[in-house]
Amino acid sequence: MVCALALTAGCSSKAAREVHLFTWDNYDDPAVFAEFEAGTGIRVVVDRFASNEELLAKLMGGARGYDVIVPSDYMVPVMARQGLLTALDKAKTPNLSHIDPRFRDLSYDPGNRYCVPYLWGITGIGYDSDRLSAPPTGWSVFWDPARAGRISLLNDPREVFAMGLQSMGYKAGNTDPAVLEKVKARLAEQKRLTKTYVSENISALLLSGEVDVAHLWSGDLFRAAAQKPSLRFVIPKEGGFIFQDNLCVPRTAPDPEAALKLIDFMLEPRNIARIVEKTYFGCPNRTAWELLPETLRKNPGIVPQGKTLDSLEWIPDAGEAGAVYDRLWTELKAL
Repeated sequence: MVCALALTAGCSSKAAREVHLFTWDNYDDPAVFAEFEAGTGIRVVVDRFASNEELLAKLMGGARGYDVIVPSDYMVPVMARQGLLTALDKAKTPNLSHIDPRFRDLSYDPGNRYCVPYLWGITGIGYDSDRLSAPPTGWSVFWDPARAGRISLLNDPREVFAMGLQSMGYKAGNTDPAVLEKVKARLAEQKRLTKTYVSENISALLLSGEVDVAHLWSGDLFRAAAQKPSLRFVIPKEGGFIFQDNLCVPRTAPDPEAALKLIDFMLEPRNIARIVEKTYFGCPNRTAWELLPETLRKNPGIVPQGKTLDSLEWIPDAGEAGAVYDRLWTELKAL
């Protein structure tokens, strides 16, 4: 009777094993997780966050239930300094060898000590070509009064301030408080034209026709364009931004062994190709490129081609200036 109450499927003294993944919205393929469970007996439980800052706040607040997390590049050193990450046992992640050298051993995580590359993308401009008479060329489109109320920006402090900085001729890593105050003032002018700040299900506003132009991540636009061909993606003339999201094991992971099993499974070329086909984000796994459909393989925002990456800027760790960004973002949102 006790056993029947404890378990709905069979009588066992041990609960089913689970691995808990904390990740972004629309950033995986449930079919891959189902196959992982079928092969290992470990069920993947997924929870979502909308920004790196939300992820950090959750872990800093004492959340201890996650086995695998997916921070972006600049957030990795922040978490490492706070002692939130576990160094990876690379002997248990042999599929790391499939990652293209351009996406490995980067400055935010030398030697890939804490994380393995998962997906990459570009922060740029998405727009509806049926609504705009000409393609936007730069960030200035977000200050166009003709688009008032039909603009959306990412609900992400570093992305929004990076866009503001680049629009004013500054680098995304600028930490001068005086410069950041100027950027906040410029963003305050822009806010009057913005319908909303959103990072989850971003493309829904473009698909529904509620906005004409959006500050967004490339994969979200590519995925939406498969449903609505009038949607287009533009890398702004100022440069735009590249990001890479990573699979990491938090220090408090309940089951680090299961975490590494899941990470390596997701890195298998066949599996990451399926995830890319589902999400439309960039694939850093070189071996997986030949497994992608031709339309994705020829998209330079998914498989880098020529000088695609050369003009893009990384958003770096802000260090102690992170507190300045947080304060200015709070002030901007309160206006």
